[in-house]
Amino acid sequence: MGRFGSAEALRWLSTHGAHADSVEMKTLLVPPAGAAAEALTGRHGPTWSVRQSYLLDTAELDLLRAGVEVRLRRRARGKFDLAVSARRRGTELGCYRPRGARVEYDVVPEGVWKDIEVRRDIDSAIAASVIAGSAKARELLSATQSQWALTGGNEAVDDARLSELRVHGPMVVRRVKVTATALGLRRVDLEHFRFPSGRELVELSTRCCPQEVPEAAAGFEQLLAERDVMVAPEYCTKTSVWHDEIVGRGRGE
Repeated sequence: MGRFGSAEALRWLSTHGAHADSVEMKTLLVPPAGAAAEALTGRHGPTWSVRQSYLLDTAELDLLRAGVEVRLRRRARGKFDLAVSARRRGTELGCYRPRGARVEYDVVPEGVWKDIEVRRDIDSAIAASVIAGSAKARELLSATQSQWALTGGNEAVDDARLSELRVHGPMVVRRVKVTATALGLRRVDLEHFRFPSGRELVELSTRCCPQEVPEAAAGFEQLLAERDVMVAPEYCTKTSVWHDEIVGRGRGE
């Protein structure tokens, strides 16, 4: 049993994940993020890139409860993109993918998840208007994204709900790149997520092609073993934290 996923999960991917665009392996680390970054990069005070992520959903979180997440992301140099994602365990999403969608499998301590995402760039002025509340969030969704938001979940969402989308957040995301090519890992990212309440998650991840899963898994495990970092005892998703944040705020917690 690996610290970020099981041997059974990796074997399953070798036969069922060939159609995916990528596989991401990830685990949470024990904070603080700064100490983890220094241990992983070998540098004192490494430079972090910073972006902001907003959740677009109704006040009752109808999309999130149905299994769909709509994220508006402010990237470097003021650029924005919007992603509509449906995520399920294993093969529950089947083989259907909307036009232009990206398919990725996530390997985490709790198992394997399949994510089908439709993403597009957003005009920065329109995005800023939506964040400020002077434009409706639904205007950001393309026709394909709107359809996926309505049908990609565990149950269909009423079209009227998309007109009720509001902006939640932001979550501040800091990222530092970790070099581990000697372990056969082309890309490793350490990300520090800070939610509006101040709650933090520190996540280490690597991406690879489905065919490279066994080698990447071994390299990722070795990276965790060799660097002075501690894997968190439990894994939780950013989506679950978003849910707890918004529901708790609605209850006045």
